[in-house]
Amino acid sequence: MAKNLATEMAPPFILVAHYFIAGAIFYTITSFLLPFYAGDLNTFFLSTAIASLMHLFLLGFIMMIIFGAMYQLIPVVLEIPIFSKDFAYIQFYLFVIGIVIFSFALGKGFMNLLPYGAMIMYIAMLIFIVNVFLTYKNIETWSITAKFILVSNIFLLIGVSIGFFIALDLVYGFDAYIIPLVTLHISSVIVGYILMTIMGIGMILLPMFSLSHGFSEKAINIAFYTVILGLLLFISSIFVKIDILKYAGVGFIGFSIILALYQMWLIFTSRIRKQNDFWAKNMIASFVSLILSLVILIFAIVFDSQVLYILFGFVLFFGFFVFFIVGHIYKILPFLVWYQRYSPLVGKIKVPMLNEMVKEKVADVQFWITAVGVVACSIAIGFKINILFVAGAVLMAIATLLVIYNIYYTLVYGLDKLR
Repeated sequence: MAKNLATEMAPPFILVAHYFIAGAIFYTITSFLLPFYAGDLNTFFLSTAIASLMHLFLLGFIMMIIFGAMYQLIPVVLEIPIFSKDFAYIQFYLFVIGIVIFSFALGKGFMNLLPYGAMIMYIAMLIFIVNVFLTYKNIETWSITAKFILVSNIFLLIGVSIGFFIALDLVYGFDAYIIPLVTLHISSVIVGYILMTIMGIGMILLPMFSLSHGFSEKAINIAFYTVILGLLLFISSIFVKIDILKYAGVGFIGFSIILALYQMWLIFTSRIRKQNDFWAKNMIASFVSLILSLVILIFAIVFDSQVLYILFGFVLFFGFFVFFIVGHIYKILPFLVWYQRYSPLVGKIKVPMLNEMVKEKVADVQFWITAVGVVACSIAIGFKINILFVAGAVLMAIATLLVIYNIYYTLVYGLDKLR
């Protein structure tokens, strides 16, 4: 896999660094804003205040990191270069501008700015989607990861198009029934794009970083079809309002996630590298968080509880997504820096090992602080203890500074010795 990554088809390191650095900055901003939202724990889970913070986190951190990873991994998966690197740079700057305007307008109530931020983000998303689709035009090898990425981008197109319409409706009032549209928007983006993308790229990243091989891929192949079926059933239930379709859709989606988790367990149990380093700890915490979020969601649906819906979203976003993404940043970024900076020097000087390019003790401390913060905030949401939520959120904010420090450490590693 490392050999495939080190090809002429890979984009310039500076392109991927744009997305990773911006994603880390947005993650830090979101984390430092989080303590101020303790008073919104008892509000409607689709309130504009929570929506503003979640969009800043989802778009600025999660989507930004995914886009950067996709530009690096798509040439590996498809074995062809990205259609246009220029599109990727244009998308980045539009996306940053759009996120800032949109989140600020939604959070502060400047609704006249909302359509402009939404339009800029929508254009940036379309650039990414078109770039991916045009890249697929020359594909020859259809791996399971390639299938996940293609279908996930179709759902992304649906989700962001609905999201753009919702933003316009909030300002201009098209008299649309907003709740079904929001449900479609959320399910398409979070399940259809983010979860499906993570399932797909997980089949590349997890075996590579754990040195696993010889495992069956049957579970993830079944999960690919069941998650699509579940999403289609769930989406259809939004329009025809038949509960059996909704529950069947949720069931198939849940089943596909269980299959994906089983697939990850197969990968972990076949790994050569058995020690639980900071990457393995983050992966274990992410999958535990995903399981807990699914259990919480089931209870939220059964009891129609606003508190449980907020708790589900928090554990999914700040538990599963954070642990999964941060863990992989600690692996992907050092490799990219090493390849750009040291691969030409192999055999000429002593080059560092990848684990030397990350402060492992800092990463471990960051992991445990984040874990304590997530647990504290989760308990606070469940029992409506605002002061505990503030304390947990402050811990999580401190942890993000350690992530930033490690990213900086990796980016500048060895520069003083190479001058």
